[in-house]
Amino acid sequence: MSVGQADEKDNVAQPILHHLHLYTMILESVLVPLLFVTVCRCGAQEDFKPYERGSHNTASVHIQSLYTLGLQENLDVWLPTDAGTYKVYYFLDGFDGVIPGVAYAQTMDHIASHGVAVVVPWKITASIDPDVRMSLFVSVMNWAENHLEKKLHNSGINDTVHLDLDNLVVGGHSAGAHVQVEYLKSTCGKFKGQVFMSPVDGLTVFCITPGQTLNYIIPTLHLAAGLDNVPGVGGFPCAPDSLSNDRFYDALDPTSQRWSVNATQFGHGGFLDPLYEESLEVLDFCGYNVNATDDEFDAYRRYIAGQIVTFIKALFTEEGDCGQYLPYLEDTSRMIVDTEERHQNPVGGCPVAACTWSPLPNTTAVPPTTTLDVQHL
Repeated sequence: MSVGQADEKDNVAQPILHHLHLYTMILESVLVPLLFVTVCRCGAQEDFKPYERGSHNTASVHIQSLYTLGLQENLDVWLPTDAGTYKVYYFLDGFDGVIPGVAYAQTMDHIASHGVAVVVPWKITASIDPDVRMSLFVSVMNWAENHLEKKLHNSGINDTVHLDLDNLVVGGHSAGAHVQVEYLKSTCGKFKGQVFMSPVDGLTVFCITPGQTLNYIIPTLHLAAGLDNVPGVGGFPCAPDSLSNDRFYDALDPTSQRWSVNATQFGHGGFLDPLYEESLEVLDFCGYNVNATDDEFDAYRRYIAGQIVTFIKALFTEEGDCGQYLPYLEDTSRMIVDTEERHQNPVGGCPVAACTWSPLPNTTAVPPTTTLDVQHL
């Protein structure tokens, strides 16, 4: 390890670990039920309207690892309850998966209402070491392959509801994206697309080397928040520019189809459920829009969910038939919050649901000049 790498790790680790301690205080005040099923029955939408609730009735199921043989992390699952087989979106939440999935309940339920099952693995007491987190993620997916459907049916979900575990999408918020990238660097697995949500690279170990492209090619949706880099408590941002957003976008293989949308008026945790988002405000944990109303935060949650729904729908639509979806990824006038957009689509048309992997990273012809801005940490 070089001296510069050691200094970078020391500069990054201390403030983010301090943030983690404060966030744990929030989690200790939240009671997560042992096992529950919550059902929502809502009216159908005839046309594709990603920011409105979809046509499916939904349910949420909490699966406690302590009482489930072979499961190493808790699972919060949102899924449609209508008969059918549904694509699965694995979501790795902030701080590498120590935040309960219920912190994102409104967003995840909205996604499920459009016909996508959402699986959120988490465990408050788990290590935040990315190698450990990736191992846990792999174990969860292995368990899910063999047991998740049966567990859901035993929890009250109709046995006509099935999961397509061969065509997966993975998304990560904040440091959860670090685990996501580390996994895909090792194998594509069954993932056909990925979502970055204000991604942050590492505490003491980094998944991205500035100047190197990642060694996998996969369609990507990147959702940034304009206030990601605004400092919170102690003067430190939750997502400093040097470790977030462009660091991930620039590392994607040049041939990867990618869409990047920045919601300019919101902060790093703005799409969490109201209790959690308001707790962040009280602690001044991350920068946020002090003037945003409850209705505007609600619109932001629906926007985040709608972008993910749109991307997954476009990803798995019939070839050449995503005309109703792409405008919601590329035309900011269609989006319900203020946004800026950029995209690169080398092959044109719909995102291609596929992932290709090579054993060694490629070096970019012109490395991006991404450096660690220590004053923000």
